[in-house]
Amino acid sequence: MKRVATSEMLAEVGHYRNVLEQNGIACVVKNERLSGALGEVPFLECLPELWVLRDGDEARAARLLAELRAPAAPGLPWLCPHCGEDNAAEFAACWSCSRIEAGEPDNSPPRG
Repeated sequence: MKRVATSEMLAEVGHYRNVLEQNGIACVVKNERLSGALGEVPFLECLPELWVLRDGDEARAARLLAELRAPAAPGLPWLCPHCGEDNAAEFAACWSCSRIEAGEPDNSPPRG
């Protein structure tokens, strides 16, 4: 077994476990219930850890986790095809008319 992740947040380690399992990598979370021992056990010994069961999966697991942790590439601003409003890249839907960027079917009359 090899440790591939440690976090202060159990939910984060749980998310990583789900991703690895969906990709066929058997893994286990250690220290899942150890937070109650804080104060009796050193802090760093209580952190949730994610371990892969097969040593041969360690490199692939590390690549998948690196992809998850990588910041998203910035997108480009876009023009709403429905109302013509300019939208910043971080908006998946038009801030003005709520249409989805990718272009949901437009069955409503044009604004104007």
